[in-house]
Amino acid sequence: MENNIIDPKTLKVQSELPMIEFENRAQLEKRVDAMVDRFTGLVVTKETYKSSKEVRAQINKAIKIIDRQRIDKVKEVKKPIDKFNQHTKSLTKKLSSIADDLNQQLKVYDDKRRAGKHEIQYIKFKQLLDEYGLQEDQIEYNSKWDNLSLAFPTFVKEAKEACRLVEQKQEQLKEIRQAVIARGDELGIGVQPFLEQVGKKDLAAILREMSKYKQELIDVQRKKDELQKEFEKNNKILPNGKVIDTKTGEVVDEKVTVRLIIKDLTRYQIAQLKSYLRDNGLHGTFRVINNEVTNV
Repeated sequence: MENNIIDPKTLKVQSELPMIEFENRAQLEKRVDAMVDRFTGLVVTKETYKSSKEVRAQINKAIKIIDRQRIDKVKEVKKPIDKFNQHTKSLTKKLSSIADDLNQQLKVYDDKRRAGKHEIQYIKFKQLLDEYGLQEDQIEYNSKWDNLSLAFPTFVKEAKEACRLVEQKQEQLKEIRQAVIARGDELGIGVQPFLEQVGKKDLAAILREMSKYKQELIDVQRKKDELQKEFEKNNKILPNGKVIDTKTGEVVDEKVTVRLIIKDLTRYQIAQLKSYLRDNGLHGTFRVINNEVTNV
């Protein structure tokens, strides 16, 4: 098949550029300049009103005469140009219909090739995920890898690099979780809420919040201890469970037993609830679904 059915080197276009000019250009310019010199600075007054309208009419008439010549001559000169445009468009239109059909067919064919390439490469992609211990929801397959111009080795190289980045990120998150757990053990606080922040906040911010939370617990406990001491100083618990004011002898409170049923708690939530009850001086028995009983 010939590469150039129409060789641009041999394609010749005959053209004679038209010359458009007034035959008496110099005389016309003198007349225009004379009118400009004569009428520039003309002031309309009561006395010159009528003559000013006549001058305006003369100027407008001169403009129309010149413009008419321009319009007519340009239209006349454009005729061969318009004809040439129409002829070339008719030729390219014939070729474009074939090109459009080929474009559509090539697109369909390339789409099938890309689909086939994707199927083969995705198998390799999943193998790489297995090698790096990753799941499909942890890394996104890059649609750019299906481009027909992208070589298979390049795809493998980029996919491995993407897997390594995710692997490094997972290792970093693991180290952060371990640091959070260690800090929680050190502070003696639950870490679940802070583990949920891993990946959303940096480690320094999480550790600051843990320290702040511990201090809040200390402050709350200090306040509770102060209130408890104040309560014990001013009140006395009788054997029958009643609490009386030591100064007035008035009954101010009474101990009761309460059965509380809460469904669908996690182990962490149960531990937090026990801790809360203990911190508030409450004691009792926990019975979970499997009938295991633990004391608070």
